[in-house]
Amino acid sequence: MISRLFIFFMLLSSNALFAQKNIPFVGTLTYEIKNLTLKDEKPTQMLVLSCDSIVRIETESKIFGRQSYIKHLIKNKSYLLISLSEGQNYAIRGDFSKTDSSKQSMQYLWKKTFGFKKIGGLSSKKIKLTHLKSEKSFNFYYSVKFSAKHNEVYVDLPGLPTLYYVETEDGVLEYRLRKHTTLTPNYDLFGIPSDYQKVTFDEFVDLLNNGGTNN
Repeated sequence: MISRLFIFFMLLSSNALFAQKNIPFVGTLTYEIKNLTLKDEKPTQMLVLSCDSIVRIETESKIFGRQSYIKHLIKNKSYLLISLSEGQNYAIRGDFSKTDSSKQSMQYLWKKTFGFKKIGGLSSKKIKLTHLKSEKSFNFYYSVKFSAKHNEVYVDLPGLPTLYYVETEDGVLEYRLRKHTTLTPNYDLFGIPSDYQKVTFDEFVDLLNNGGTNN
């Protein structure tokens, strides 16, 4: 009788453990980005700064150089900060409140598989993800501890991606977490600087066509 009770409570404990949800990440993630198709291309870096419900992603663009993407997960609003030249700074408004995350996840399928390693200081488990359009499969790794909601591409994975791949027109990009910190970023980094003009995407295109000036 005692042994049966012990097994029963062990099963309850195990179910509770696996039922625990991962938590939102707060801190800074540093990813290295490699183009696996264009092997001569120099690797770049992506910084993800997170304060739970608001995220700032800093990347390098071939056209616009350094750019920042600020996304508010609760308000479903975002701004892309771009500088064309000195004094020509723009915050391009985005609205993803109507975005259907199910359509995004329908572009790929994933399943858990055996594998474990530490990536960027985070213990990571392995999954196999297949892109339905190209039918190519990749081995991804993710942190069980943290949620995937801050990732821009794979929001429904079972945890925060630490090693993942994105198919683009320029080739397959590998994103590998190199380091992370759990220090809360300065909240001022998630605001729009006063010298940035807020515009819609269509208004920004018009500005480009007019040489970056308001006419």
